[in-house]
Amino acid sequence: MIHAHPDSDTRYEVLGDRLARLRQARGLSKTDIAGRLGVTVTSICYWEQGRSRPRLARLQALADLLGTSPTELLSRDSAPGSDHLSDLVTRMRAEIAHAAGTTPSKVRITIEM
Repeated sequence: MIHAHPDSDTRYEVLGDRLARLRQARGLSKTDIAGRLGVTVTSICYWEQGRSRPRLARLQALADLLGTSPTELLSRDSAPGSDHLSDLVTRMRAEIAHAAGTTPSKVRITIEM
């Protein structure tokens, strides 16, 4: 769900919506994420519903699973479709997976700078 920023016309995506979008884009289920992080599926559901937030100790692992950084994961000014590097990589991973007949979680993208 996209929300209007209270101080402007800028729209932003809340954490739970961002988690769900990135999880789905990587072809991961809530059970996959829960198992890899050592939390319950209920925790993942609560995070995506905005009923709770992941603890800081799990944030880096969660960001790694979703192909983003903790900063971008928590950022309130990041709109879906914006050209953040992590969003671009996520979209490309999904397209490559589709073309290769596999899931996005099996596609690895390396960027050298």
